Amino acid sequence: MDAPAIRVAGVTKRYRQVLAVDNVSFDVAPGEILGLLGPNGAGKTTTMRMILGLAAPNQGDVLIQGHSIRRERERALAPVGTIIEEARFYPYLTGIQNLQQVARLRGLPTSPPEVLAVLDTVGLREAGRRRVRGYSLGMRQRLALGLALLQSPSVLILDEPMNGLDPVAIKDLRDRLLAMRASGVTIILSSHLLGEVEQLCDRVVLIDKGRLIGQDSLVHESTDAVELRVRLAAGAARGSEVLAPLSPAVFIDGGDVVVPLLSPEKVPEAVRLLVGAGLDVYGVSAEHPTLEQRYLEMTAGAMSAAEDLVHEGAGA
Repeated sequence: MDAPAIRVAGVTKRYRQVLAVDNVSFDVAPGEILGLLGPNGAGKTTTMRMILGLAAPNQGDVLIQGHSIRRERERALAPVGTIIEEARFYPYLTGIQNLQQVARLRGLPTSPPEVLAVLDTVGLREAGRRRVRGYSLGMRQRLALGLALLQSPSVLILDEPMNGLDPVAIKDLRDRLLAMRASGVTIILSSHLLGEVEQLCDRVVLIDKGRLIGQDSLVHESTDAVELRVRLAAGAARGSEVLAPLSPAVFIDGGDVVVPLLSPEKVPEAVRLLVGAGLDVYGVSAEHPTLEQRYLEMTAGAMSAAEDLVHEGAGA
């Protein structure tokens, strides 16, 4: 097995009395896109800042391609490009000039062919000679991605890269990130757009109240459980009784009978049971649960566990 491109090892960050991140650990494989999810204030940006060496962890460490961000910061960050928080540009300079200025500060090539190649990658070649003050929000986000790509990174850290983008710009960015992954680039991104995360990411890590509360692969095999939804002409209550032996979690949603987690090979059996009970089946769908459904399940599970701890403490 390949060594992880990024290893977050037990990082903790306190700001005075506030515990922003509490003992978070996860790995990211080479060429993987990992989604970092969680509500506002969950600790996602703080975690990303620790990965980038912008915030020093009180405990734990981050290894990027085997190099410690605490002990070998320069070597660890050498392969990394990033968009974190709001990118700042010189509005009176063109897109090309902005990239050249940043390249100069980083000791990178500033020749027009080098810079134009980056603009090609982010779809801004035609706009590169225009002043940035006339750029749309989507164009500014593309230029920010261009800044992140100046040193041809093998690791990208992107904090809410799709904020404020229209659907066309979002699809364009998604396609570019998928192309980068195909070339071997490792990517961590945070986003509130769960549909986009589902299309982009191989795996997600969920953080809430500074703690890692779940991880989930988005690469499904044929053996994964599905959500079975059956539309009946009538008799939904009877249908739920018939399917109860297959799962204790059967419920009725409108006129549909829903089995939330069912092995795919059990789907034909479910249909046979309903038909055998004399029920008219008008529709059957068996789909993998969406990321939104799993996100809600993980957060609900974390809230339930927290409530149990509170009750245990009250009873102690």
